Amino acid sequence: MEQSREYLSFLLEDEEYGVHILDVKEVRGWSQVRRIPNSLPHMLGVLELRGEYIPIMDIRQCFGMPPATLTSMSVIIIVRDKQGISLGIVVDAVAEVHNLSTEQIKAPPGLHRREEWYMEGIASVNDRHVVLINLERLFDFDQLQQTAQPEIANED
Repeated sequence: MEQSREYLSFLLEDEEYGVHILDVKEVRGWSQVRRIPNSLPHMLGVLELRGEYIPIMDIRQCFGMPPATLTSMSVIIIVRDKQGISLGIVVDAVAEVHNLSTEQIKAPPGLHRREEWYMEGIASVNDRHVVLINLERLFDFDQLQQTAQPEIANED
């Protein structure tokens, strides 16, 4: 029996990317964020959500694209790592949920050392290619949480 996993896909410019659906906490429309001085260039700020400050990242800048143009149509996908630490990524639009078999997912190109590369793989879906992102390789969730909620770092 062939294994499969579900991925939520989203658009950046005209390219489609996907994240594992179990990493997605929620999808929400754009709302203003509180800027954090001296933070990473691709960190837009933090969003207060149910008592938690969540770092909001411009994933376009992480990929070397021009910064996101933030409008009421912009979308934030709130994701979490295995420890439950959340962050938000700003995307142009949410596309769909894909149920992908392990056979559909091809290994990422061997241009980087595998442990340093953020791509989980590339899947061919309906004559399109979806780049699957490993968010824990792309972002340091612990560092971002400390930036967003400095009181946590001071408890040690």
